[in-house]
Amino acid sequence: MNTAALPPRIALELVDKALVLGRRHFWSLMRLALIPFLMGVVVTYLLMLPARSIAGRIAAQLVAYMCFGFMQAVTVAGAWDLLHGKPVDAGQVWLRVRRRAVGVPISFVVKMLLIVFGAVAFVLPGLYFLAICFVVPGVNVIEDLGILASFARSRTLARGSMPGVLLSTGAFWVVAVVISLAFSRALTALGAPPTSVIRPLVAISWGALVVPFQGALSAIVYLELRVRKEGYDLQHLFQSLSSAA
Repeated sequence: MNTAALPPRIALELVDKALVLGRRHFWSLMRLALIPFLMGVVVTYLLMLPARSIAGRIAAQLVAYMCFGFMQAVTVAGAWDLLHGKPVDAGQVWLRVRRRAVGVPISFVVKMLLIVFGAVAFVLPGLYFLAICFVVPGVNVIEDLGILASFARSRTLARGSMPGVLLSTGAFWVVAVVISLAFSRALTALGAPPTSVIRPLVAISWGALVVPFQGALSAIVYLELRVRKEGYDLQHLFQSLSSAA
């Protein structure tokens, strides 16, 4: 048995841990993500303007992805600090994100394009990219890595644990999207018109609810894989003892 792999049973336990962490520190993590989240939401809804050209829609979508990239990076970094017993210091977390202000948004845009195009071309490639890019762009900040190095790092950690990664971070992402679509269909069934203000309010509220839990889950799965593959817990302990000496 490969003890470095992430078994499905453990993957489900990590989801439960993420729900607990996200619930306990919801506002701390949401506060980190609030500005890029709102910016991404505004840009996303600009896509719906009737007068916007195809090129304008594509550009707006890329900008929205960049905003959501910062959102994900900062929440994963904040959750990473919580997992190490540190309080969330918004200024310090954003300072670390700022050092990767170019790599974070580009990494997330590339990640989303790989997932979307992979899913459109054929479902399996989309799932593959969803798994191997599970901690991009969070790893850009946590390990201070460039764009290519962050993808290589995420792929290395996910290799051999694809089912577990998909069952945790991948399934969470898919379920969140499915529930969002279910809300939309429910509003249609209730007679809410397409132009109703209720629709964006529900979508935004659901997105805001998911953000802290998604960041917490990515950080927890990332930590679990580092422990399994690299003995990270022992490395961290030795480093702590060395710094205290």
